[in-house]
Amino acid sequence: TRMYSPERLIENLSVYIEELNDLVAAGTAAAEKNRLLIEKSNIEAYAGKLETLPAHQRLTAKHIEQGLALEPHPEGGFYREFIRTGASTVIFYLLPEQAISSWHSLQDTKERFKLISGDALCIPKIDGGGFWQSEENVTYENDVVIEKNDGFGDWFGAYPAGEYGLVTCECKGPFEFAKFKIAGPEELAAFRGKNPGHRQTIDRLAPKNG
Repeated sequence: TRMYSPERLIENLSVYIEELNDLVAAGTAAAEKNRLLIEKSNIEAYAGKLETLPAHQRLTAKHIEQGLALEPHPEGGFYREFIRTGASTVIFYLLPEQAISSWHSLQDTKERFKLISGDALCIPKIDGGGFWQSEENVTYENDVVIEKNDGFGDWFGAYPAGEYGLVTCECKGPFEFAKFKIAGPEELAAFRGKNPGHRQTIDRLAPKNG
């Protein structure tokens, strides 16, 4: 199906190649410009490889992971940051089937998820008080936004609806690992106690230590 096609990913990558072009042209500092140029050429090289594939070929998570040189993320899944400016960061984030993004929270950071290849990612949210808030899908028609809070905000995680989902996550903050925390056993116990009806999903997204 088209959601797993090389054509769809090429289309979506072209938007970010354009954005990188604009950032490079905006006259950023030399070190930053250099980093952006490297990222741009990496993404262009992968888009070039995708163009040699038959349009009907089904892309695999492994092909994307290797093609975009993604690395394991502490929360689960695979990622690579490809844009960093003073105002924001953007990463590729891949969740293959059976993988999860475990419960985590961000400090003073707004995050937007945009699907660029594969099937939807389901993103459950628990508020700062530990109560279930919502579960929303990142689809081609729907971006999911985690609003910025003073201090640490909502807890959230993700799991794939299909074989995999590749999204971009834009963090207006920008993202720093110092402003990121993964739920520990105490938080998980509180989530389970306050939301007995959602125990299955809470357990599904529990980090390895939980």
